[in-house]
Formats: sequence, structure tokens, C-alpha cells
Amino acid sequence: MISLTEKLNRSIEYHGKFYAVNLAFDNVLRFYEMLDDEVLDNDHKFLTAFKMFFEDDAPLDPDFVITGTDALIKYIGQQSYGSSEPEKDIAGNEMESIKYYSYTKDAEAIFASFMQCYNINLARELYKPANERLHWDEFKALFNGLSEDTYIMRIIDIRRRSLDGLEGEALNSLQEAKDHFSLGQQFNVQAQEQRADGTMSRQVYRSNR
Repeated sequence: MISLTEKLNRSIEYHGKFYAVNLAFDNVLRFYEMLDDEVLDNDHKFLTAFKMFFEDDAPLDPDFVITGTDALIKYIGQQSYGSSEPEKDIAGNEMESIKYYSYTKDAEAIFASFMQCYNINLARELYKPANERLHWDEFKALFNGLSEDTYIMRIIDIRRRSLDGLEGEALNSLQEAKDHFSLGQQFNVQAQEQRADGTMSRQVYRSNR
């Protein structure tokens, strides 16, 4: 997460030595896209994640691969506000907390929103060296701070709005907008984060060593 007193996290310490990690926003987004790949099995996804985040000088011993990759996956999923524990209703039942956006399917809207709100061209960021691109922590902070009138936030509002109590033209209009901007549950960010938690198990890599 962003700190106003510490530099952005770009390395991991292991046995007294620091190893560089690639936490550019586009690399993290590619990681999430990789989790959606139905061809790769869990073992390949785990090793692919390690290779995506770490530079060539990173040690390949199983302990570092497991602990380093696991630490990074937990890091990129951290949130500044709210609890990582599921919310519960008054009866003690877990409540589903839905994230109404997809980094993949909403890419155009996110791009337009960053331009509108911050005049940041995310496509041009990709032409910079990886260590000069927006860091994942910066990207998350800016995304969370997007104003309500930006394209992506208006789409999120449509997806979140309830049809209850609406009739006639108002009902039809909102339903058409919901259909137009519909996300399959498997494509939203929450589903990707759950795949990260489930696929990147410590046991996946360890079981084959």
C-alpha cells in the first residue's frame, strides 16, 4: 500500500539479501489475466507467477519460490480500508462483498477514466522501463480515488443499482444499461483475487518437490 513516509516496495528480502520484484501495474494486471487461463494448471500458474514478479537473479530454491510468491500475492491484494475478513449479517452469516469491475473487460473505461481524472495515459506508460511505470500501489490508489463522474465509476454505479421499486421506462432503461455493461461473475476482480488465493497455495509447488 501507499506510504507517505516510505519508498514504494520494489524488492523482497531473503536471507539478508534483497531481490528486485516487478510490481509495475501492467505486470500485476497480466498476473490476474494469467489466473484466468484455463489451459495452465495450478503448478504452471504458480511458477509463472514467480517468473513474472522476480528478476533473473532470484534464487530458485523451493523455499524462496514458495514464500516469495506467496508474500507478493498477499501484498498486491491488500486494501487500505476495510477488513480482509468477510462481513457478517446479524445472524452471523457471511455476506458477499462484490467488486463490480474487471481490469480486463473494463480496460477501455479505466483508461478513459485515468485520462479524464488525472490526465494519465496508461497506454503510454507501457513504453517506459518497467521500474518507471506506475507502481501497483500507485495504480490502486489512483483507481480508488477516481471521481464519480468518470466512465468506470458510472459503469460501476449502474451495475450496483437495484431495480427494486422501478417501473416502466425507468426500469427498462436501467435494465438495458445493466445488460449492456454486464459482467459475468467469473470476470470481476473479486473472482480473480479468489483464484489467486486458491490457485497460489503453498502446497501446489511443495507437493511436487
